[in-house]
Amino acid sequence: MFRSFSCEKFRSTLTAFLLLILLLFGAGMLFSNAPNFPNSFQEAYASARPEDPSPVEKLSAAISAAESVVDRALNQHTELITIFGGLQRLIGNDVVRDSGGYTVVRMKNGKLTFLDAPSDPAPNAALFNDFAAYANSLGIPTLYLTLPNKVNKYADDMTTGSFCYANGHGDQFLELLDPSVGSLDLRENFQRAEQPYDGYFFDTDHHWTPEGAFLGFQGLCQKLREEYGFAIDPALTSPEHYERITYENQFLGSQGKRVGPLYAGVDDFTLLLPKGADSGYQYSIPHKEAVRSGSFADAFLFYEMLEKKDYYHLNPYAAYSGGDYPLSIAENRNPSSGKRVLLLRQSFSCTLAPFLAQACARVDILDLRYYQGSVRDYVRQTQPDLVIAAYGAGDCVNEALFAPLAG
Repeated sequence: MFRSFSCEKFRSTLTAFLLLILLLFGAGMLFSNAPNFPNSFQEAYASARPEDPSPVEKLSAAISAAESVVDRALNQHTELITIFGGLQRLIGNDVVRDSGGYTVVRMKNGKLTFLDAPSDPAPNAALFNDFAAYANSLGIPTLYLTLPNKVNKYADDMTTGSFCYANGHGDQFLELLDPSVGSLDLRENFQRAEQPYDGYFFDTDHHWTPEGAFLGFQGLCQKLREEYGFAIDPALTSPEHYERITYENQFLGSQGKRVGPLYAGVDDFTLLLPKGADSGYQYSIPHKEAVRSGSFADAFLFYEMLEKKDYYHLNPYAAYSGGDYPLSIAENRNPSSGKRVLLLRQSFSCTLAPFLAQACARVDILDLRYYQGSVRDYVRQTQPDLVIAAYGAGDCVNEALFAPLAG
């Protein structure tokens, strides 16, 4: 009993001490930025105040502006995030809301995820069905590829009091697709995989690992061979065809950046490099006027993301493809299936698209969150052999990924 009491007392004392450090550090950061506060406050207040405000509305706007200025100042100091996250872990808090409005959940398996909210996928399903009908009128089939959510739909991973809606949204969306639209649910492939489901995702980020992207690529290739006539070399989907290079403790993901490395640690990052892919690839990023040519690595790997450990300012996940662009084009001049694909993507395709480029002559890659042109015009002008929409289970309720398909 004495030992139990002593441990609890020590933990309480340490928690109080760290909280004091957090408060003192935060106060120091605020005072160091004091000269900038008046202008920042005035700008935030003007933005929050309605026209002809009442005294109560003025007070409310002032409080909102003060909170905004303080949150902005504190978020610029990564040391504070690290200490804050360490304190949250010490007191055993599995649900952390940050100043930016995001809620980070530490799941039962120790991995981090964001809370989401219920929504209706029906409007986006209608948009996609209409777009698929248009593509079909041009003789171009469409495949909707459901990428796995970090939260396994078949496991009880969420902590008590939290819930994941993404998988339910994904199920509803697939049920609403027109029968003429091809579909593949990669969640089932991950459920049947040799390794545990959660092993294909980072601890501190919502994305799949490169190993997870490769597993998705294997499932996609099987579909392309069986139903769309792609002649894909079996070696491309064999793990033995790839060299593995691991950068240990390299990556603090999107959830980890909000709670710091003391909360859930950091991730290793492993590159999968195809053997013998020494030439014949080209990767173009038109809005940057960038063209990268040569080997698979020359074209698709951005090693600058891995040159040093900078948890808060670098994104090793973007070592594949470089990041999220409105339009990028991957070309493969080596023997391939000869097929041309239009890939509608979100960030999971940073790692998926380079693998897919090995199996195609050309992959045009559009991120509709940023692309400003007409998707229908692009399809009509480029005449791909197949349109693939590769979206996560929860992405089906994201209007930004579907609204551009209307015109």
